[in-house]
Amino acid sequence: MERDELVAQVLGTWRRHDEILAFLLDHIPAAGLTAIPAGSRGRTVAEQFAHIDSVRRGWLHYHETGQRARRVRVEKGKPPPRAQIKKGLNESGRKIAQFLERAMVDDARPRMFGRQAVRWMGYLISHESHHRGQVMLALKQNGVRLPERVALQGLWGRWIFGR
Repeated sequence: MERDELVAQVLGTWRRHDEILAFLLDHIPAAGLTAIPAGSRGRTVAEQFAHIDSVRRGWLHYHETGQRARRVRVEKGKPPPRAQIKKGLNESGRKIAQFLERAMVDDARPRMFGRQAVRWMGYLISHESHHRGQVMLALKQNGVRLPERVALQGLWGRWIFGR
């Protein structure tokens, strides 16, 4: 496999993951954004998505500067609006892809993670998938059911079949 093809596959994997996260956010009913999983630390569904964006930005800042980023705290009881979350995730997802591409052609290196871009991407996907599971649990425990085309085909079928 040539380097360009490998870079394209890695970036395609990140973009597919990012697309699935956005797809889920788009299909959660407004009432579902305030759902909280039973026994959790208290993050609403909206706050879970905002946390993902915050962590992405924090790692990007750290990789670029070596400094820990100051996290923007979400005011408890006042989840950020969907449009704000979506805009943030779109931007941070795009910046992650740009950093990954630069790191794979030797123009940048992630700090930690063995300085390996794909390993860092694996961490991000794992972290975000954990929170996506918390989102799905919160919705289920609060009686918010997503249509099968969203819950199964949209979240899993996109990995398998793509577009």
